[in-house]
Amino acid sequence: MQPSDRTDITLIPHSPWVWHVYLQGEHVGTVNGDTVDGFTARDIDHRSIGHGFMSAEAAIQAWADPHEDNPG
Repeated sequence: MQPSDRTDITLIPHSPWVWHVYLQGEHVGTVNGDTVDGFTARDIDHRSIGHGFMSAEAAIQAWADPHEDNPG
C-alpha cells in the first residue's frame, strides 16, 4: 500500500511492535501489534481507532482527515 500524496505520515519505532505516529511532524497517535494478532491504532489520547489488519489504514484516514468541526 502506498501512502496517499495528501498526507505526511511518519511511523517511528518506539519499542518492539509499537510505533509513534506523526502527521506533518506532530505526534498524533500510536500503532501497536504484530502480524499474528493484528494491529491496534490509537489516537493521541490512547482511544482506539481500530483493531485488526485494517486498523492502520483506517487510522491513517482518520489522522489525515480530522473532523475538528464535528465535536463528540
